[in-house]
Amino acid sequence: MGLSKICLILAAAPYLYSANDLEEVKLHSLYLMQQNQIEESIEKYREFSDLTGRHDFEVLQQMGLILLQKGIQSDDPQTFLMTLFGAGLSGSTGALEIIEKGLHHSDPQVQLLALHFIAKFDDDKTNDLLNGAMSSDYLAIRMEAAFYMAQRKHPHAVGQIEGLMFRLPPMFKPFFPSLFALLGTSDATAALRRLIEDPDPQVRVESILNVARLGRDDFLSLLRKRLTHTHVAELEATAFAMGALKDSSSMAKLRKLIRSPTDTVRLAAIMALFHLGDRTFVPQVEEMAKNNNLFAIASLGAISETENTLAQLILSNDIQVRMNAAIALLERRDPRCLSALSEILILDGRDLAFQPFSSVGRTLSAWKAIPAAELRSKDPSLDLSYSLAMREHLLRESIHLPEKQFLHLGRLIFNRQQNDLVPGLISLLENLQTEGAIALLKEGAEKISSPLIRDYCHLALYRLKQEGPYEEYINHWVLNQKEAELIRLRPLLPWKYRLEQSDYALSPEETSRLLIEAFLSIANRRDEKSIAFLLEAIQMGNPKNRYALMGLLMKATE
Repeated sequence: MGLSKICLILAAAPYLYSANDLEEVKLHSLYLMQQNQIEESIEKYREFSDLTGRHDFEVLQQMGLILLQKGIQSDDPQTFLMTLFGAGLSGSTGALEIIEKGLHHSDPQVQLLALHFIAKFDDDKTNDLLNGAMSSDYLAIRMEAAFYMAQRKHPHAVGQIEGLMFRLPPMFKPFFPSLFALLGTSDATAALRRLIEDPDPQVRVESILNVARLGRDDFLSLLRKRLTHTHVAELEATAFAMGALKDSSSMAKLRKLIRSPTDTVRLAAIMALFHLGDRTFVPQVEEMAKNNNLFAIASLGAISETENTLAQLILSNDIQVRMNAAIALLERRDPRCLSALSEILILDGRDLAFQPFSSVGRTLSAWKAIPAAELRSKDPSLDLSYSLAMREHLLRESIHLPEKQFLHLGRLIFNRQQNDLVPGLISLLENLQTEGAIALLKEGAEKISSPLIRDYCHLALYRLKQEGPYEEYINHWVLNQKEAELIRLRPLLPWKYRLEQSDYALSPEETSRLLIEAFLSIANRRDEKSIAFLLEAIQMGNPKNRYALMGLLMKATE
């Protein structure tokens, strides 16, 4: 039989089958999935797709829900986690019952992941599930549920949060003002007013800070009275609040605080006056910075016309001074920060970690560099997740430097193989989309000795739809990762560092993170080719990954 005749028969295939025949093939694929014959089910669906010449999104959604319902019943912890992740990624309201099972898991980390995904659903049942999570055996789960209830302004939030606060020892009370401030309802406001008058100064300080940071100027009359109190932390916090809430009527009292014997109160008052338009006392901040006061150095990042002072400090032999000056100079978007900024971003034999520290009133903050981080990794006071988050943040901020300096920094990260920063750098280069950024991505795609950089650059160029072999490269790479573990989770940061975080963060573990980003990129194309590729990956790839991939497929076909 000639080739042209075969092609003619294949083209006519849909017409050789009746509607009933096609319906039977479709139903058979669903039956096979229900029987847990996953590869056979996908093969049968692909047969249906070939016959009709199109994808049936409704069938794919049904197949996905069946697979996820099977996976969540597994006793294998990895399969359970992958299924939970897939259900969360799918965005399907039908998956909410699957995610709910994560709340009853014995591992609190799994419960946290389930809570994260539940909170993303805008559904009446979400409120019920968050309410139920407040009865968890784990305090961390109850606190996390309280955070999500406050974010969503849950109708029962105030009662649940107050109930939890009163059941816990007094040492936990300072965690609660942020939740009431976030809620902002009349009941929450009444609770917050009571906390500002609490006997515990730490509770009062946290209440004042949260009122200020959320712009709650309805508390101004209450706060003004506290400018005459003697407690150092409370004075510092109240001074900060007057500046944040733009209360010009407090300027006279703030000027009196500049005579305070406590540096942090004095500095908070000066910064409040600066935010109210009074630059009179800025030279005092510069003088404190020249005397190596790290809080003063950090504060200069918010003050214009202090760049030359910071440029001098960046030459200091003291790494703490040099580092904080670089961060402040970066905030001023001054390229003179580059040399010291590179010292933070490019790790070397000193094995530096970076930790934040705050003033007693928690309105002023700075960073300290800690050498030999690996040797101190078992020290409970050293949290390396802060260090990575800080370096990633500085890299994102460096996009505001002149392009030449930013690309120099990017090339340095590539050449020194700072793999933990590569995903973030690639994302920035993609967003920049200039000729220089694309040229650097193409340069990275040629790095034979740096597979992670090479693979990420190919992925970026594929997403940017650049001409070249990038799509074929990514498809080939993904299919070769059959044994790779798809998901590893990064530890959650505290609430105040997560209010702008939209997704549950993945760890920077190399293959895992690259693989999930590759699959997300393919799914986001939402075309026939990408759907077919995801089906092949589910059918032929790592069996444990298929549950998360099915969630991506459901997202792509919603």
